[in-house]
Amino acid sequence: MPVKQFTIDHLADLGVPPDHPDDVQYNETILVDEHLSTLKYSQQRRCVFRDDDGRTYEVTYEADLDAGDYELGPPPENHGWHGDTVEAVEVEQRPVIVARWEPVTDGPAVDRPHLGAIDSLAAIWEESGARTTVARDAAAAWIIEHADEIGQLHDEYLDSAGNAQ
Repeated sequence: MPVKQFTIDHLADLGVPPDHPDDVQYNETILVDEHLSTLKYSQQRRCVFRDDDGRTYEVTYEADLDAGDYELGPPPENHGWHGDTVEAVEVEQRPVIVARWEPVTDGPAVDRPHLGAIDSLAAIWEESGARTTVARDAAAAWIIEHADEIGQLHDEYLDSAGNAQ
């Protein structure tokens, strides 16, 4: 995993970390600033930013907790960074499919048919952020591209199921 050392001053020139998470929407350098975990007196956050070289990097840092009127400990010193440099990991944006438990909405049942192949695949692309028309086109293209392979796997499955009996 490629890493790069940044001086704290250089990060400050880039606006990393932002003064407030809402500042990200008005900043061309900072792409994401998100909460990772809550510590005893602070929160750990992740900031993804674009450097002058055009590459994107992430750093983790500590920020004050927003706890309203409750009394908290001292603010994190130097964003929780120790020394004059901060190690940043080079990152890239990728769509990631995450399995999680969700309420059943339109799933198969005795009185409801299964979704078709294109609709099932399109739902995966839609979950990763694609528009419905793009997702359906991509699903159809994938089915066409892999039809022979799917047919072969189906035949192999039927052969192995027949031999197992």
